[in-house]
Amino acid sequence: MTGTEETTSTVVAIVSSNYLLRLGLQRIVEAEKWMRLVGQTVHGAQIDEILAIERPDIVIIDTENGTAVPDLIQKLKAAIPGVRTILLCGFDDVECARQAFLSGIDSIVLKVQPSAVLIATIAHLTRSSKEVVLRLDGQSARPMPTIQKDLLALSPATPSQSKQSDGLTEREREVVRLISEGLSNKDIANRLCISSITVRHHLTSIFDKLGVSNRQKLLIRAHQNGLTRLPALV
Repeated sequence: MTGTEETTSTVVAIVSSNYLLRLGLQRIVEAEKWMRLVGQTVHGAQIDEILAIERPDIVIIDTENGTAVPDLIQKLKAAIPGVRTILLCGFDDVECARQAFLSGIDSIVLKVQPSAVLIATIAHLTRSSKEVVLRLDGQSARPMPTIQKDLLALSPATPSQSKQSDGLTEREREVVRLISEGLSNKDIANRLCISSITVRHHLTSIFDKLGVSNRQKLLIRAHQNGLTRLPALV
């Protein structure tokens, strides 16, 4: 962070009906001196007062919020033009994430990702506002964060991409499943009784076969192709 960013607080609000998640997000946000947490709300319908009084820069929306996510996103955008929104979702929330994307969500963070990803996403949305992209209808629109590009690009509606999951060895599939559990390279090496170098070799091969360039894209592709599920018992 620069000196300017350190003295100018980014105002963050959280919408979630999950108490433990709200508590965790509170700890994450409050640990960052350049952010100011203005309130937590259990239901999206209760956010009106926060919007009117605090005018947050960022609103973090959990899929568990008591309100339809697309409706909440549109409500936020109408109340505060320029507000940035982040959706927190799990692997089973693919359809919700796609609806959020189409409704104007600014970024999507997976719940399995470390807190550093959420902090980096907030910092990115705070800084960037000038990049111009095209909406699905071809019109000029707001910046599209990388995770949204990934979500659209990795859509199951693209058959040629789903075929890229073919060719993984069983060991590579096992590595993918462990990555989906949030394990580091060192943890994976310990779990499989192999070296960290071997894990890196496996990851290089997996990235190449699935056509992805980082773990974030890998997690999305792996979930959509069923690679994060445990093999069926026979």
